[in-house]
Amino acid sequence: MVLDVSDYRLLVTRLLGRVWPGAYFAPTSPLGLVDLPDPPLPASNWVRVRNRLCGICGSDLHQLFLDASLDVAPLALPSHSRTYLGHEMVGDVVELGDAVDGLQLGQRVVRWGRAEDCHARGRDELCPACARGHRVLCQFASEPPDHHPLGGGFGDSFVTPAGSLLPVPAGLSDEQAIFTEPAAVAIHAARRAPLAPGDRILVVGCGTIGFLLIQVLHLLQPACEVTAVAQFAWQAEMARDYGAQHAFLARDDGFSEVARLTGARLYQGRFGNRMLLGGFDLIFDVVGTAATLNQALRWARAGGTVVLVGVNLHRLHLDLTPVWYQEVDLLGAIGHDVAICDGELLSDFERAMRWMGAGSLRTQELLTHRFPLAEYRRAFQVATGKARHRSIKVAFDLV
Repeated sequence: MVLDVSDYRLLVTRLLGRVWPGAYFAPTSPLGLVDLPDPPLPASNWVRVRNRLCGICGSDLHQLFLDASLDVAPLALPSHSRTYLGHEMVGDVVELGDAVDGLQLGQRVVRWGRAEDCHARGRDELCPACARGHRVLCQFASEPPDHHPLGGGFGDSFVTPAGSLLPVPAGLSDEQAIFTEPAAVAIHAARRAPLAPGDRILVVGCGTIGFLLIQVLHLLQPACEVTAVAQFAWQAEMARDYGAQHAFLARDDGFSEVARLTGARLYQGRFGNRMLLGGFDLIFDVVGTAATLNQALRWARAGGTVVLVGVNLHRLHLDLTPVWYQEVDLLGAIGHDVAICDGELLSDFERAMRWMGAGSLRTQELLTHRFPLAEYRRAFQVATGKARHRSIKVAFDLV
């Protein structure tokens, strides 16, 4: 599955998409399912992987539904005209270059991330981000590579540098393995701000990352109190099952709920303008819209922290006055990292797989739908139709 991006396809699809949802799957759209010959490995440190199962990520949906403004910072960087979708995959190594160490034929692997960081490029001198393990922030990621990866998780196979892959432990099922990347994202986000016993924490958004984040917070700090904000009642029920002590719905009066749960004082000014004094110690915005982020900044106590986890590729109209008036810290979180936890230095991928293997991080209820790749239109409709289908993680069966 590919996105062939051109000005013509972008313009036509966006115009048609205003009146016809099928425009995103039409022949004029950037999205297509194509048959390509298997390419040879372009270098001795590359690998061929045969896919088994791949989850649909929110970032995949943003791309295929062209949900981005062209004037946001990431789109100022160079990009490929052809994008291969799918990174929450698990597959088998079926071919190894002569210089590959640490992987074996037949071994199951997950994809670390983009194949364009210092490790994947084989650079001897690592940039500061890659040197500390936060490879998603590689400062060379937008430089022209010697060879372009071909294929992604939404297909039968792909070729990639060995440095972009990580072995899957034998005790981990395929259905667990596809949650390695989103679980690593949740682990990294949870560590962006210090966690203290007794912290009152709010998680805004109950999708895959939100449910994983609730569990990770309790693993990192068992003595915290977590509240979840869900769009639907069934999500709120699941949030409680995953460890949230409280939950309310996005349609509820959030200011009143925060005041009730934290003891904050609620004030109302002119024209319906409201502000809390007091609130949550720490808030994770896993949605990332202007509405949720504006609320999060006002629902944090003075000196509290808001961590922006949700990906939104649009400029947002924000009231940032709580940042100075209440000294609320606003932090971002992207991807995954390497950190010391319980005295051991591990990547968030390794930590996620270890916790899933031990049963500490539950994922079995999160995989709600599976489709063959040929039914991709239906799969994407189910992934976006949470109200109707109660979908959380939708995946492609590729075996």
